[in-house]
Amino acid sequence: MTTRPTRGLLAALALTAVVSAPAAGQAMAMGERPTGGRPATLADAYHLTLRSAWPQLGNNEDCRNGGDEVVEGTLTRNPDGMYAGTFDRRTLLLFCGAHASTGQACELVLEGTGRVAMSGVVVADAASPGGTALQLSWRPMPTHHAIAHGPCSADFKRSVEAMYLTVRHGAEVMLPAPGMGRRTERLENYAWTVEIE
Repeated sequence: MTTRPTRGLLAALALTAVVSAPAAGQAMAMGERPTGGRPATLADAYHLTLRSAWPQLGNNEDCRNGGDEVVEGTLTRNPDGMYAGTFDRRTLLLFCGAHASTGQACELVLEGTGRVAMSGVVVADAASPGGTALQLSWRPMPTHHAIAHGPCSADFKRSVEAMYLTVRHGAEVMLPAPGMGRRTERLENYAWTVEIE
């Protein structure tokens, strides 16, 4: 049984996990392709930089929960209208609290570096400057690396590493209008800030 602080760590790892969303989001999760023709305003490729906007919790510098992550790369349109690319990912995840049935407190730092496979589905979005958005989904590639260190138990560290290396993440990003150049946005429903051009 895990205690509340451990659930906080799991929530931090899953902050950007793909959530159930209506219509297009469910279509993406089920692997369906977008219907209809490709809007003329779409670029052949988009360069994205996603920076985490995770809550940073803790009473002092010696006990912090939070960290940061950057995911960066280029999505290129495939003949089927989907976008895909391989992105670099760098992570520093901080945990301080109790875990397991003993309730024993410990501190953990997870450092992750590697590449993720990202895909994007174009959906209509009336709020977007270009009238469209990309529903993104990414998962660590098999060569992705992570190491958890600190005085937490070896089993707990292995569990955190395994979760980090297997969880699928997602977000929805508005696409810029043609000629708009770089666009920066703090995503409303996801703990990310994104730059797209």
